Amino acid sequence: MKKDIKKLFGLKVKEYRIKNGLRQCNLADLVDVDPKTISCIESGKNFPSPNLIYRLAIALKVEPKDLFEFYHLQNEKDLKKDITAMLDKLSKENLSLVYKFIRTFVL
Repeated sequence: MKKDIKKLFGLKVKEYRIKNGLRQCNLADLVDVDPKTISCIESGKNFPSPNLIYRLAIALKVEPKDLFEFYHLQNEKDLKKDITAMLDKLSKENLSLVYKFIRTFVL
């Protein structure tokens, strides 16, 4: 993963903000910061303090750790590489289950 953690974190905050139907100003009100602060976090210019991370998580209705799960934000090449590495570690039984799961999306 080559992206800066500040940018990835910001993308994750934006993803959850949109999922919750919030505008930046709404989220800013919920966490008691200026809307510009939310903009700077989402753009990766600033990284929030631990206290603000906690408040963001509450406002976005997620656990703080969820804001750091951004593997899916990788580029396509890196995603495929990671998926292949994970598949190589599966047992035949689990590999069959994954195959069935993926096949539902392909067809």
